Amino acid sequence: MGCNGINEGQNTPKSKLCKFGYVDYIVLASTIAIAIAEDLNSNDLNILAAFLATLSDEIALIASVESCPSNDDVFVPPVPDVAITSSNLSNKTKIIKKRTVIKKRKK
Repeated sequence: MGCNGINEGQNTPKSKLCKFGYVDYIVLASTIAIAIAEDLNSNDLNILAAFLATLSDEIALIASVESCPSNDDVFVPPVPDVAITSSNLSNKTKIIKKRTVIKKRKK
């Protein structure tokens, strides 16, 4: 959905977030990042950054799926050939252990 308030095929109200320019969002994000970084250690910052990146990805995915036109087509995901895959993996992962014999020497 763009800032003109038109979403393909849907009648939705105009976005409230379009009132601000991109510079406003950059300044807001920088200010919040600095404020958070002052209170957390580097480990906590890494965890929070990973969480927020995942959250951002999920929101983008939801927004893109909701903007897709609805179809009656049913998507059937491909099914992997488990029998061949599992037999190939089991042959590669077998570990052959050699038996070692420790001999004591007489002094």
